[in-house]
Amino acid sequence: MINHGFLKMKNEELDDVFFSLSAPKRRHILTLLVPQDLTVGSIAKELGISIASASKHIQVLQKCGLITQVRFGKIKVCKANFEKLHEANLWLNSVGLLNLIDITNLEEYLSDQRLL
Repeated sequence: MINHGFLKMKNEELDDVFFSLSAPKRRHILTLLVPQDLTVGSIAKELGISIASASKHIQVLQKCGLITQVRFGKIKVCKANFEKLHEANLWLNSVGLLNLIDITNLEEYLSDQRLL
């Protein structure tokens, strides 16, 4: 377990978060879920992949806690849950890795991704 006073995350949980973020399609799914909740079908359509393939990516994200799914009848809606991502960010910050990242173009990137 990682314990920096403010951060209590198991190594396996941290590994799962970083593994989840290692795939571009999963990062894209998270980006899509920032402004709104989406169905699995909507995510698949946006990514240009099958529902089965989208479901596999969603399962990985759900396993590590980055998203949750809520069922409304026959429809499953995916919701972003960034608590684990926040904890991973705290870990990166605690070991000084964020100091190495150039964030000068962050506002432009977020604007391009329609997140601002």
